[in-house]
Amino acid sequence: MDQFGLGWNHYNGDWICDIHIKSNPKAKTTHGMTRRIIIWGLGKVGRALYEGFINSSVGVDFLILRESSKEKIDELMRVSDEIPANTGRLSLSAESCKSIWSSEEVVASPHNFFVSGDVVFAPVVDREINHIFKRCDLTGITLIHCSGATPIIAVNHAHSGVFYPLQSFLGKGEEVWDRIPVFIEGSNDGVNEILKEIALKLGVLSIEKLNSDQRAYLHLAGVFANNYTMAMAGIAKDLLTVNGLNPNWVLPILTKTAENLGQGMPWELMTGPASRADLTTIEYHRSMLENQPEMLAAYNAMAQYIINRPKDSLE
Repeated sequence: MDQFGLGWNHYNGDWICDIHIKSNPKAKTTHGMTRRIIIWGLGKVGRALYEGFINSSVGVDFLILRESSKEKIDELMRVSDEIPANTGRLSLSAESCKSIWSSEEVVASPHNFFVSGDVVFAPVVDREINHIFKRCDLTGITLIHCSGATPIIAVNHAHSGVFYPLQSFLGKGEEVWDRIPVFIEGSNDGVNEILKEIALKLGVLSIEKLNSDQRAYLHLAGVFANNYTMAMAGIAKDLLTVNGLNPNWVLPILTKTAENLGQGMPWELMTGPASRADLTTIEYHRSMLENQPEMLAAYNAMAQYIINRPKDSLE
């Protein structure tokens, strides 16, 4: 299947799930079995995978959603408007719509849903990954999580893997996958080949194989590069806002900072009082933050790290 869209309509007193399907009979596993692509959850990463898959030759066969996730389906109606008109059409009642499975029912009786050859992507929060894999550990299926922090899950019967896109997903629309590197890990060579094939069809920036320990460090680096960088930008804008200044004034320097990151080692490109150990300016800044202890703590931590970092330790 290479296109999939859905929406709810009211007909003769019943809610009908309209599913636009274009089948792809050539989607086979290496063992000749039909490969069905299944996405478990439509959070930010799940939504990015869904839209990437339906707009490539990967496709999506089934979605697994919580019972309370009808709002996710409503959101998908916008996506289905983009599906070509020459697709097949299947209408099912909401109670028996087998192209959208209840996660509660799947966890309770996974053998009623999965068949050998299924590839199940579970882009869920880390605390749910192990439970899903243990409950759905069935022979012949491949379970894939998308976390950087969670190791590959050891299972007894299924195949296991990791498909980790190093990117910050907002969940607001299509992602440009040719700008996103993907890091894979499989429990065997067959899983690695499946993940590589899917990544190639998705058109990602690059594909690298990493083990779980390596991926954990990559994830940690990503937290510094993205999460904490965004936090610093947030602090800068908050500082201006609380003092009655325009928070957008820092946007040009933030843009320039992002541009500079690709020009060389960040430590070599750094400017500012901490980089030159200008203690007079640093003390003045600290006095300005005396009434904002949380901002002061962040400022002190960053300034101290920059000043104390051995200048030739990692160059």
